[in-house]
Amino acid sequence: METRGEQRRNKRTHAMVAGALVLATVLIGAVARGKGNGGIPPVQSPRTNAPVQFSAPTSGSVKFSGTLDRTAVLRGTDGLTRMELVITGEEQPMEQPARAPTDLLVILDRSGSMAGEKLAQARAAIRELVAQLGPQDRFGLVTYSNDATLVIPLTTADAAARDRWIAAVGAIEADGGTNMSSGLDLGLDTIEHARGTGHVPRAILLSDGLANQGDASHDGLMRRAARAAHDEYMLTTVGVGTDFNEYLMTALADAGTGNYYYLKAGDDLASVFAREFGAARATVASGLAVRIEPADGVRVLDAAGYPLERAANAVVFRPGALFAGQARRIWVTLAVPADAARDVELGRFTLSYVAGGERATLAFTNVPHVTCVQREDDFFAGVDVSSWTRSVLVDGYNAMQQQVAQEVKAGRPAAALTAIQRFRADTTAMNAHVQSAPVAAQLKLADKLEADVGAAFVGDNQPAKQNELSKTRSAVALDERRAGSKQ
Repeated sequence: METRGEQRRNKRTHAMVAGALVLATVLIGAVARGKGNGGIPPVQSPRTNAPVQFSAPTSGSVKFSGTLDRTAVLRGTDGLTRMELVITGEEQPMEQPARAPTDLLVILDRSGSMAGEKLAQARAAIRELVAQLGPQDRFGLVTYSNDATLVIPLTTADAAARDRWIAAVGAIEADGGTNMSSGLDLGLDTIEHARGTGHVPRAILLSDGLANQGDASHDGLMRRAARAAHDEYMLTTVGVGTDFNEYLMTALADAGTGNYYYLKAGDDLASVFAREFGAARATVASGLAVRIEPADGVRVLDAAGYPLERAANAVVFRPGALFAGQARRIWVTLAVPADAARDVELGRFTLSYVAGGERATLAFTNVPHVTCVQREDDFFAGVDVSSWTRSVLVDGYNAMQQQVAQEVKAGRPAAALTAIQRFRADTTAMNAHVQSAPVAAQLKLADKLEADVGAAFVGDNQPAKQNELSKTRSAVALDERRAGSKQ
């Protein structure tokens, strides 16, 4: 379910993609006729007919598979390759009740800056959420400003309780500073003291400002959010307005294995609460943890921006939970030794999760590998066009877009433009051989992003334009990079 803001952003994105596709078609036609790329026809290389896929034997309601975007790396290069991991929750039969009783706890910033429309919107969203609760669900509310208050303990949603909750929500007033650490402490304590009831817990943190009281350190707030991951439930964060730190809120959601949302004025907060509530009720697996044990010389560089936990001989990242019918797609970037022509194993890939109170583990049957080759023709013959295209559109472009947003936030336009230009140069060079029309279209979107960055640093209201560009681009990039995370 999309918010109105997401719908508007998606319409704009679809319109840009459609226009870019038309331009890409013209561009590819010119290249094919030898009129593009400076009049030099691109190198023609053979193509693999099918993607190289790996999978784990299915266990229960969860499936785990992976697809490489290439089966070769070129000797003397950076040795980069990407694998798309897909984690799927099995659809539940319509006649089978798949809804688990839920504990939903909202941690609400009620500092002075929330006064007015923001707090009114939060009250309305909570009232709507309360109306959706089933007789076995429980709801709780913590608010914080200078300190934290447990306004509504986790309580089953009977008629009397609903009336009390509505009255309590209506009495909330905004004042004071932003002691986010106290809100997280009390909210997560409330959830953890109520565990063991068979309910699926989920916490939602909502704030419009910067943490400025209590333990406002990045590390301190991350440690608190990580409590959710360690106890195998999710902490989702929602930033509203223009003052909050989007990178802190994103990092908190990552540490808490939840989702992140950016809401502008007029966007629908109620739909965010409803989406998170619906996902919690339909959860089929929680505490997802992907573990990669790289082979000698292989390095795990990135996994769609999720925090990487590095232990002895292994890298772990935690994408959160999985519900019925959901397919989470995560691109993992690896660097393999490219100093000599040889076959290179990538390592062991496993997924662990909790379902029905028991932890299960899935592992790929075969060890993925690539070949380091001497000749460019052999390298391009090992590129799977479909997989490489997805890796660029989903991961490469959005990783660049996140970096651009951070540079804009920091007031560094030259660094933001350099990131765009590097992506354009690298992708254009590769696509001269691969000839993917969707990738050519994405390069046109990079042109639009470059123009947006330039416009944010000229004219009036530059700080406001930069703030809006940073927040919008980082939120869109995160959503699109983690395909399937918010179904």
